[in-house]
Amino acid sequence: MTLYRCLVVSSEGTSTWREVDAPGEAAAAAHFSAAGFVPIDIRSGRMGLSERLNRPVRIGGGLGLGEQALVLTQLALLIRSGLPVDRSLDLLREQAPRAGQRELLNEALGRVRAGDSLATALEARKAFPAFVVGVIRSAERSGRLGDALHSLAERMTLAAATRRQLITALTYPAAILLATFVALFLVLTQVVPQFEPVFAGGGDRLPKLTKLVLALSGAVNGHVFALLLTAIMPVLIAWLLLRSAGGKAVVARYRRRLPGSGLRDQHLAGQLLGLLATLLSNGVPVVGALPLARGAIGSQTWRAHLAEAERRVREGASLSRALSAADLVPRTAIRLIEVGERSGRLAETCEQASLVLGAAARARIERIVTLVNPIAIVSLGGLVAMLVGGVMLGIFAMGDFAG
Repeated sequence: MTLYRCLVVSSEGTSTWREVDAPGEAAAAAHFSAAGFVPIDIRSGRMGLSERLNRPVRIGGGLGLGEQALVLTQLALLIRSGLPVDRSLDLLREQAPRAGQRELLNEALGRVRAGDSLATALEARKAFPAFVVGVIRSAERSGRLGDALHSLAERMTLAAATRRQLITALTYPAAILLATFVALFLVLTQVVPQFEPVFAGGGDRLPKLTKLVLALSGAVNGHVFALLLTAIMPVLIAWLLLRSAGGKAVVARYRRRLPGSGLRDQHLAGQLLGLLATLLSNGVPVVGALPLARGAIGSQTWRAHLAEAERRVREGASLSRALSAADLVPRTAIRLIEVGERSGRLAETCEQASLVLGAAARARIERIVTLVNPIAIVSLGGLVAMLVGGVMLGIFAMGDFAG
């Protein structure tokens, strides 16, 4: 499967760029024609600079994860209460707090009233992930749109809550780290220079800690930009190397040995199985669920492995065998998936495996954060104590010299 970009013209005469995974250019054109569009220009591969510049610029059209969850929750509530889709979108548009949301809902409402499905209307702006559009499209065919929106809203709400929890947990250590750098900078640039005349002439008789503090103060005051450049350049070079094809290959080969990679893989495995559970429970087949879930995973390495797993499933392998061959999901979760395949309850077992992996990942994150907080406080206190101690020891030493 190849990702194709196509400039299409709708029945209203408006032109937009859309994307689709298809085995060939003819299949991509047929997909857009079946959706009621006239394909004008079909492309694949890396997007060039000229093509990026020619794309229309949209301001305020995107939705955050929390906003996506809220819109889906409200839409599910309205549709399950019996309101038609266009009336539900109209009500949400009137109550939208941001101009970006109103613009998005207004465009979706116009497309629905023009005859498009809700999935097609939401897909046009790419404000929601591909798996959300896939679930809605499947639910519209089966007549279970309200239930599908409710399950999607629960999934997005859980993801938003997990993200907020992680951000909240890391806010305190980040504040401590920032306070540490500010305190060091102030002490080294404002406090220590005031004592340099006192220590003048001390020479080798000054304590080593005092010499270290004076050297740090001199380096920060005289070469602050050089120090910042020295600290930033290795990070920038490492980032550029990891972004290259060779760097990605090295990371993929040794990712099991990298610090934190196990926790990241566990989190991504739980996210993948949760997405598969949502897709499968709403009528999307396994072959169609894998590419949709793959598009929602941010890791390039995982996307490549999921593309291989999708190929194996299309060749006739079971989902459990395909995922185990790609070496993505832990063995315990694979066994749960095998049980689900044998019992015909694959969506339920994927959901259970997702909850198990998600809970384990959150527990590990909480333990790490629990350790980071006291380490950050002790580090801040230790650095400040070192600076103050260096100054005080130097003063005591000068007093001994004078005595």
